[in-house]
Amino acid sequence: MRTSRRGSRTRRTAALGLALVLLLGGCGAEGDGAGDAATAVPAEAAATGLAADLEDLATEVPGELGVVLLDPEGAEVVARSADRPFTSASLYKLFVAHAVLDEADRGALGLSDVVPELGLTVEQSLDVMISWSDNASGAALGRWLGWKEVEAFAQEQGFTATTFDPGTGSQDVVAMSTTPADVAALLERLRRGDLLSDSSTALLLGFLEEQHLDYALSSGFSPDVDFAHKTGLLEDVSHDVGIVDIGGQEYVLAVLTDGWSGYEESTPWFGEAARTVEAYVREDTGAGPWTAAAP
Repeated sequence: MRTSRRGSRTRRTAALGLALVLLLGGCGAEGDGAGDAATAVPAEAAATGLAADLEDLATEVPGELGVVLLDPEGAEVVARSADRPFTSASLYKLFVAHAVLDEADRGALGLSDVVPELGLTVEQSLDVMISWSDNASGAALGRWLGWKEVEAFAQEQGFTATTFDPGTGSQDVVAMSTTPADVAALLERLRRGDLLSDSSTALLLGFLEEQHLDYALSSGFSPDVDFAHKTGLLEDVSHDVGIVDIGGQEYVLAVLTDGWSGYEESTPWFGEAARTVEAYVREDTGAGPWTAAAP
């Protein structure tokens, strides 16, 4: 059923783009700006087709689907339920990492300092928290800085929908909510180097690039796609967010979902979502032939 649906999506997007090209084909001699309009509208049509494809995919999510895709200039390509709060699961660790590295940038702590409760340095704790999604490290770093302080810092930085409520979680599982828009904004600022110092930016991007949990979007991207990312997983929640690099062009992608009976149920869906987004990006950038990963 999914193979057939993907085919209909591709045909719909292609047909829409072709129709607009044919419609505008006679306008090329109308003035200096006509050629620009003729290329801009098909790109707009492709984004419209992607949005329609995501609506199809949303019907397969038991709960809600939230998506934000930003292009290499940081402009929004598509957004769906971007401001809807989701239980963040391990996405909260991105905001903790931001707060910790900001402290390091200001000289309030050192990367070689030992984190109470862990016996690991700050740098080691950040590494396992991001690249392995270690819960104990995330909880210990948050307690060390203070949850209220981490939340206040996130909101002062513009991530106003991001909240922490560690009192409702277990010892090492922190309850928190965030939105696709907040996560995408953090990643975009990180990608641009506007979030942290150069050294802290490189460090956090390196941890994202070393991500060891590849059960979600990574399962659908082609082998030549680089994806520096962070997953978030609870029994009924599955998220994957990161920076997609295809042919040297970087897109920020945040996909948040809930309502699942377990991550095993969500994995095939994420694979299809990745293939859908990759097809759009390759069309948008002219990045070359698309060799999809096996479903």
